[in-house]
Amino acid sequence: MKRIVLVGAGHAHLECIKEGTHPDVEWIVINPSRYQYYSGMFSGLADGTYRLEETRVDVKALCSLHGKTLMEDRVTRIDPQTKQVFCQSGEIISYDVVSCNIGSNDWNVSDATSRVTIKPNYQIDQALRQFKEASSPVIVGSGAAAIEMAASFQSDGCPVTLVHDESLLAGHPAEASILDRLDTLGVTRIVDRFVSLDEQTVRLQSGQSFKADAVLFLGGASALDLFKASGLYCDDRGFLLVHETFQSLEDPSLFAVGDCATLAAYPNTPKNGVTAVRQAPVLLENLLRFINQERLRTFRPQTRYLTILSMGHQQGTLLYGRHYQTNHLSWRLKQWIDRRFIKSYTT
Repeated sequence: MKRIVLVGAGHAHLECIKEGTHPDVEWIVINPSRYQYYSGMFSGLADGTYRLEETRVDVKALCSLHGKTLMEDRVTRIDPQTKQVFCQSGEIISYDVVSCNIGSNDWNVSDATSRVTIKPNYQIDQALRQFKEASSPVIVGSGAAAIEMAASFQSDGCPVTLVHDESLLAGHPAEASILDRLDTLGVTRIVDRFVSLDEQTVRLQSGQSFKADAVLFLGGASALDLFKASGLYCDDRGFLLVHETFQSLEDPSLFAVGDCATLAAYPNTPKNGVTAVRQAPVLLENLLRFINQERLRTFRPQTRYLTILSMGHQQGTLLYGRHYQTNHLSWRLKQWIDRRFIKSYTT
């Protein structure tokens, strides 16, 4: 009997839990929480569209339904030489194949008292409550997550300051429309580079500083410590480098997908949920092909993909390539896509 260990219950691993079957394989899933929350619905939590329980997958129930074993634990180190994973609890689990889908950090600046983090995602309820109860909440970032969270909080009556140091969405044609929308909602914007956070003092590159009792950093993904702690070959930011088959460059029995990995051949592939969902079927097939000693498939990231941002009061901005539109229909489409994703793992 072979053993496949899935570290983390991210987008791609949920598909492996549901669809992965093999007569000679034991599946073990290691995740710090029984519940996996879907980040695509966080804006809906911020604006009151969803209740907390509507945004999560019960990983324990999903594993039980599909013959997998869940361990509620955190992996702190992987040893490819002995083929073992070491857990925070002290448990040591042997494997024939290990796959990592552990996501990333959203904060890499300090442990200040005003820090708010939505990762790991099972802390989302506490994080949103802390942010909404603050008197001077701030979001730092210029990408999709920062924009829609600012719009969503603001539309629910939480006055937000958005700090961004560059063009929103990297200068996408939708930028002017999004700026108008944020201004209409009343989001305060500061165009400057974030430098540091010292307790409740935000410092910017221009020399400006101001007080904030809740700061949510959504300026891009930063790597978790697992791979560096394991002495594995990473890129310069600490993400595990993998081939197009999702195998580590140094060990074919070690796979990684989603935010935690960087495709060596496509290093600029976005680290977002859309990418992880697209990777899921290829990962599952490759794990089983590896067990069967068959040739593995390669993954080619899309050059264009659909993104929909919640922009408050049931309006959504749809982006596809250079095309964009903001309307209620786009918001409805986002709700349908997100609810369908959750439903596929909860029924």
